[in-house]
Amino acid sequence: MRKITLLTAFFAVFTMNAQIFFDNFNEEVLDATTFLNWDSIDFDSDGNNWEVFDAASISADWLFTGFGVDSDSWEQAPFSPDNWLITKNPIDLTGSTGTTISYLVGTYQTDGNFIDDKYSVYMTTSNTIGDLLVATPIDTRLVSDDVTASAGDYTDSAASVTIDASAYDGQMVYLTFRHFDSVDINSVLLDDITVDGTLGTTDETFNGFNFYQDVNNVLHMSANTSLENIQIFNVLGQQVISQKLSSSNETIDLASYKTGIYIAKVSIEGKTKSFKIIKK
Repeated sequence: MRKITLLTAFFAVFTMNAQIFFDNFNEEVLDATTFLNWDSIDFDSDGNNWEVFDAASISADWLFTGFGVDSDSWEQAPFSPDNWLITKNPIDLTGSTGTTISYLVGTYQTDGNFIDDKYSVYMTTSNTIGDLLVATPIDTRLVSDDVTASAGDYTDSAASVTIDASAYDGQMVYLTFRHFDSVDINSVLLDDITVDGTLGTTDETFNGFNFYQDVNNVLHMSANTSLENIQIFNVLGQQVISQKLSSSNETIDLASYKTGIYIAKVSIEGKTKSFKIIKK
């Protein structure tokens, strides 16, 4: 039986770290250049784009597992890529503070050479290339900033990177990775892209708010005053439930929803509290 694990709040101060967005690309198709959760754009039209690779086929010793994505500046011939990877849907940071972006970055190299591929990371309220071209990236890095790629067993050909994105707290944003300005080097490899933040409120309106899930996958909520509305979003920011509420004790049937992480937003007296639901 699928279950939902809930963190329970009993106090006016309610804060928690939450995984707001996550993609490990394991549901993609090997060698695909189109993705479930991302728009992939070959901006310079050279026929080379972000592509799904199988980490296990390269090495069992590095940080990458399962599928990931790569963008090349060399593969049997030199390229000069301008490849964009943009979330299809905006990521909801309206209830988030202290937002961070983390991901694995790496290279196919193991000799310490050809690891200066350049990429930028953006958060923007627009997902159009025209707007992105004039946007300021959160960060611009070289793969060599984080990996040395000098061990023959790939143990130092990948690294975990975390970027402060708190400037975008409270917004609905698109996340973008751009591989560019890298001629005849090697590749940028990405995996386990995660957006985290702290969700919460300190408003006394939510004194006494409580929730739990029963054995039938029904979410129960109670409060000192009437609940007004609930919205539930998946990790891609897509709304899966929007329902008006009218009493201090309410239930939502979650049994038919897919396994995964959801963010719930409950309104009382015009104010909103967010919390995370993990359906297993």
